[in-house]
Amino acid sequence: MFIELNYQPMLEDFNKKMEMEYPAILKLLENAGSQHSEKAGDNNIEAANAGISWVLTDWYVEILELPKMRDIIKVLTWTEPLSSPFNTLRDFELFANDKLVLKGLTRWALFDLVNKRPAKITDDLMNRYGAEDRKVFENFKIPKIAMPETFTSEKEIAVRRSDIDFNDHVHNLVYFDYAMETLPEELYENRNYHHIHIAYKMPVFKNEKITCKHAVVEDKHIFCVYGDNDVLKTQIELY
Repeated sequence: MFIELNYQPMLEDFNKKMEMEYPAILKLLENAGSQHSEKAGDNNIEAANAGISWVLTDWYVEILELPKMRDIIKVLTWTEPLSSPFNTLRDFELFANDKLVLKGLTRWALFDLVNKRPAKITDDLMNRYGAEDRKVFENFKIPKIAMPETFTSEKEIAVRRSDIDFNDHVHNLVYFDYAMETLPEELYENRNYHHIHIAYKMPVFKNEKITCKHAVVEDKHIFCVYGDNDVLKTQIELY
């Protein structure tokens, strides 16, 4: 089942260069995926309230060109057939004026909130999503993000109430904001990324003290978010 979402951008989606901001792009992709879940009869909040939740483990996005203000924007998304009983892949294509400008991939695991362990993804559940035998990245496996030997900057982050989602932990898209807060001003003003990879290790909960650290390794900006007792929570790679 392919899901197509036509999007009417808002002013807040763009920077002063009239290019679509990275968080706005990720949110758009996320909303397309949520529409797919609704059509599959798999409401994320209802499922979480019943004790089962989809957990995002990775974002991997390749930006060919940033959408511009006044572009006609469309997202196409679908799920791939299961290659593992414990995780699944969702693919994305983003079009601006019918031109492909972005390819993306997310990896999801099903989690039993009651017993605190991974849950098996049933064939019945995946059949409702109508998996398509198509991949946005052929012969591709999401790589691991390298761990820097040292960091050049870091910042303590105060988790806001508005950062917390219906699963009672920091929403996956907020980590990108944490990374941007950690960048030195010059690097932030000149940001220009074509690849975004976010790898989630452990959730951050409300009232948790976190620190985001930044390093540049082989022209790649790598961020690591640490929680209490210096536990690694999330890694972000931008280049």
